[in-house]
Amino acid sequence: MKNDYRDTVYGVPKKNIINEKKALEERIKIEHPKVKIIYNQINKKDSEYNKQFRNIYNNKCAYCGITTDVISSDLFEVDHFICESSFNGDSINAGKISNLVLSCKKCNRAKKDFIWSEAYSQRLNVDDDSITELFYRDEDYSIRIEQEFIADNIICSFHRKLKLDEEIRRLDYLLMSMYGFYNKYSDDKNIEKILKCIILLQKKRNEL
Repeated sequence: MKNDYRDTVYGVPKKNIINEKKALEERIKIEHPKVKIIYNQINKKDSEYNKQFRNIYNNKCAYCGITTDVISSDLFEVDHFICESSFNGDSINAGKISNLVLSCKKCNRAKKDFIWSEAYSQRLNVDDDSITELFYRDEDYSIRIEQEFIADNIICSFHRKLKLDEEIRRLDYLLMSMYGFYNKYSDDKNIEKILKCIILLQKKRNEL
């Protein structure tokens, strides 16, 4: 099975995101039968639906993989995978849970109203891991485009627009790996030294 560039070797077990999102949508419809735009329910910060939605994604950005270990949960947003402008004012379909993903603010704000053809919606799908066929994590922790897609304008534009090639992505991955190591070996008597390094590095990261 191909490695997911969004995960470190300490990543948590995979979930069936598609099915879990459907279950959440059903719950919302039962509890709020008059609600038409699911996005409005999930997007409410600190609501039970928002928390459950974040948990479905393991509190991890669906695009770059950064987790709440590295940045605050306040820096995560509910993103319209296919941008709202593509729906020509149809907020109901744009706000369906199948079109909503968890994104860090950096990816969401960079992506904005990026538009692609329908064929690319499946290629870029973050819920069934199709996107992991397009990008990979290099040995230096950079997120790179797979060679077979290097000449694809849409995929290259997506990579560039979301700023997946920025240096901070490498630092974020290092921090996620360090947190994963810390959590795995938390009983080791020397692990606090690692934690001090993590905290210092994270402080420097947040100053960037």
